[in-house]
Amino acid sequence: MVNYYIIGFLLATLILYLYIYMVDIKNLRTALDNTLNQLLHPEEGFLYLILAAFFLSNALLLILPKDLIAQWIGREAGFKGILIATIVGSITPGGPFLTFPILVAFYRAGAAVGPLIAFLTSWSLLGLQRILIWEIPFLGVNFVLVRVIISLGIPILLGLIGQYIYDTLKL
Repeated sequence: MVNYYIIGFLLATLILYLYIYMVDIKNLRTALDNTLNQLLHPEEGFLYLILAAFFLSNALLLILPKDLIAQWIGREAGFKGILIATIVGSITPGGPFLTFPILVAFYRAGAAVGPLIAFLTSWSLLGLQRILIWEIPFLGVNFVLVRVIISLGIPILLGLIGQYIYDTLKL
């Protein structure tokens, strides 16, 4: 099956690099050098993180008990599954290179769309690690408390809406 998104993205990138080449070939060399450095730098390269993320998600898929995932955050778990995913998302540490492989593994193991949306939204809005390390020291307890209180229901609401839309459209 042809993935037109990838073809379009690659075509747009090629056109952009051709334009850079026509304007100033030195800029093309700089763009290529910067890209390779971002991917392959021994300490900061993204390629290593991306590869690790793929290995992590596939390893998790092998060890996660599918029946337990389906029971706790699968379609039949309903509201309880959305609530569990909201809590788990809020306490999941790390950045996207850890979180998205976990999310993919949950999805492949049978998690429903609603809980996955709640997990991702909760991780984004209510991440305990970020709140403790960044928000409270920089913004203060009062600001963070107000922000967290008004954000608490959003992952649950989005999980419910997302599951409803998914089921209604039979995606």
